Amino acid sequence: MDRFWEDHWWLIVILAVFAAPIVQAVLAPWGRFLQYRERRAAIEALKVYAAQGKEPPPEVLDALSPRRWRRWRAGAARATSEGLASAGLGQWEGQIDRWRRREPLRRWNGAIFAAAITAGFAYAWQHVHQNADIYLVVAVIAGALTVAAVLSAIIATVWRID
Repeated sequence: MDRFWEDHWWLIVILAVFAAPIVQAVLAPWGRFLQYRERRAAIEALKVYAAQGKEPPPEVLDALSPRRWRRWRAGAARATSEGLASAGLGQWEGQIDRWRRREPLRRWNGAIFAAAITAGFAYAWQHVHQNADIYLVVAVIAGALTVAAVLSAIIATVWRID
């Protein structure tokens, strides 16, 4: 029993893969609670501005928007303050367009990488004489990931979201 982890080292990888979603599930409520507190504080500030009949500053309104839009607005505001209003916004749109155009290439890159990992472990399974079953198990798991990556790449290539 004391040699269990030496003989079954690959179980550590599987346990780590299963531990990641569990840790995320444990920490996600804390992140949502912090977002709730931030939005609640922004709503309270809006109530104060509404009671006084004043226009709230953009920072208070931005606190109510999702975080990804805050970064985008901050970049657009920085471009506007630098006098690059039309060029700055166009730059952001250009970056978004480039990101969308390159998405299928990123997916195919992941699929090729997964296929290479699968091939490497399959080769090791064929040529290693001791504990070859370990390499077979890893090759099968990597093969399943390769199939998923190829399907994802095909979908990203065929169904473009523009």
